[in-house]
Amino acid sequence: MDPLFSILIVVIGFVASVSGGFWGLGGGWFILPCLFLANIDVRIAVGACLLQMIPSTFPTVLRQFGDIGWKKGGWGMVVAVPLCIACTVGGLLGDPAGVLLEKLFESRKLHQSLYLLLLAWVLYDLYKQSGVDLAANEKNDKPLNKMPQTLIGGFVTGLVSGFLGIGGGSLTRPLMTSVLKMPEKQTGQIARLAILVTAIAGSLPYLLTSEGEIRNKMLIVGALLTVGGIVGFSIGAKMHSVVLKAGKDQTARKSFGLIVVMVMAGLICKLMEMIHTGQVIMIISGVFMLTYLSIITFKCRESRLVR
Repeated sequence: MDPLFSILIVVIGFVASVSGGFWGLGGGWFILPCLFLANIDVRIAVGACLLQMIPSTFPTVLRQFGDIGWKKGGWGMVVAVPLCIACTVGGLLGDPAGVLLEKLFESRKLHQSLYLLLLAWVLYDLYKQSGVDLAANEKNDKPLNKMPQTLIGGFVTGLVSGFLGIGGGSLTRPLMTSVLKMPEKQTGQIARLAILVTAIAGSLPYLLTSEGEIRNKMLIVGALLTVGGIVGFSIGAKMHSVVLKAGKDQTARKSFGLIVVMVMAGLICKLMEMIHTGQVIMIISGVFMLTYLSIITFKCRESRLVR
């Protein structure tokens, strides 16, 4: 592989993982359009995208694992465990479901349309929350026991993640903030854990069912993405911590809407077969996102120093 092309993939992994660490996302929203623009095969791109999430998220998840709350009745046992189990089941079925839908409808537009509808609901939910004081969420020290919603949300997240090659954070976040009324700190921690679990489950079918050459290319691209991803995810998580310590929980929540709009824009372009336009929009959006997160983190750090 060309050295400059390899460096480009490393940079793509870094930029995507900064947003992943901050909001608890897998980075597929940015990685996939970039890989498609680089003329990488769809199956290789999706498999590599899922694979890079595993080592990229693991160090941060391991560091925060003990803080989630694993006592009886805690966030870990009531939310994280059922959510991750459901994500695993959905993730394993994601690739076969995607292949089946593609054969039936001779297109990937159906599941992209379904994902677009889900994101529209997420954006609407964020809009509703914009006029609501979410400070009450931050005071919740015990999780709400809403097992059916948690299991259904986790399964749908895993399913969508498996056949689209995304981490699913764009779906688990609103589930935890709007339905389960969770504080921002626990939302971020469990979202990152769910990404790790979903990525493992979602990548297995791609690895096991791909032919030798495709599998090898998938592993190489995934490894290059990981080089940038490990650094980027850790930086993003630290940025999130700085924003929370500055008391800007609402900023962290509302800024998530930017990611949702970016993903929707990319999907709409795909559905309208404006492929290159959508990919360029996503790349510009990634640069904007990185700049935006750097600015709000710097402002939050400065405000803490002034105090």
